[in-house]
Amino acid sequence: MTATITRILVIEDEEPIRRFVRMSLEMHGYRVLEAGSAAQGLQCAVAELPDAVVLDLGLPDQDGLEVIRQLRDWSSLPIIVLSARGREADKVLALDAGADDYLT
Repeated sequence: MTATITRILVIEDEEPIRRFVRMSLEMHGYRVLEAGSAAQGLQCAVAELPDAVVLDLGLPDQDGLEVIRQLRDWSSLPIIVLSARGREADKVLALDAGADDYLT
């Protein structure tokens, strides 16, 4: 039996991008939780236990790779990286850290 993803945490510091992702996900019936920093995102993940995370790597207070590692310390929830970093090496680092997918 496949688990249903209903609540997605979007961790993105750029408000216009976060708003676009939120609206796109809500149009498909998802409930969206939002965080504008790594600290807020990690707190929200612990408090709300989302079904999946959409994560930007370029956060102001901490690199997204470290956020992935911290989430993986206690959770196996799906993590999708959404980043402007398009180099192959960045993708490999994120996937090796524990991300499930990487979108540029």
